[in-house]
Amino acid sequence: MDQLIFKGPCWVFGDNIGNDGDLMPLRFAIGRETRLEVLREYAMTGLDPELPKRIRPGDLVIGGRRFAQGNPHIQGLLGIRALGVGLLVESIQRGSLRNAVNAGVPILPFCRGVSSEATTGDVVEVDFCTGVFRNLSRGTERKYEPLPKQLLDVVRIGGWEANFRRRLAMVGN
Repeated sequence: MDQLIFKGPCWVFGDNIGNDGDLMPLRFAIGRETRLEVLREYAMTGLDPELPKRIRPGDLVIGGRRFAQGNPHIQGLLGIRALGVGLLVESIQRGSLRNAVNAGVPILPFCRGVSSEATTGDVVEVDFCTGVFRNLSRGTERKYEPLPKQLLDVVRIGGWEANFRRRLAMVGN
């Protein structure tokens, strides 16, 4: 299985992060915006208006309980994908987890206590295929349940659209 390992600084956020307002301004869901280059500039600005300018591809976002709660709009998760970061959360509603996979976001969705395992700025390494989380700044390691292989494959290829195109091409051959 191809590796899906991220290593870099982490950005830690608390509980009750909403899709609309926190992850992405609601106007993008209402307008059905899906262009990554547009959504990238507004990703998570409800939590930190400067985040898209400071975060880098390969960084990790750590969220608490009820991450991406509310209406399961995909725009916030597409924005996270556009940032090129990985995501670890203590819990996430089913519709938002489905949207994270469909958006192609590397995610560990049920990491009990992970938000207390790091502080913003800690350097962490996450293997999304095995669920191993290492806080290199603290010298700690935890193991969480990774996504099933089928969902990891969708994330690895870039989300639902790329997966659909791949499957369509296989039918044509």
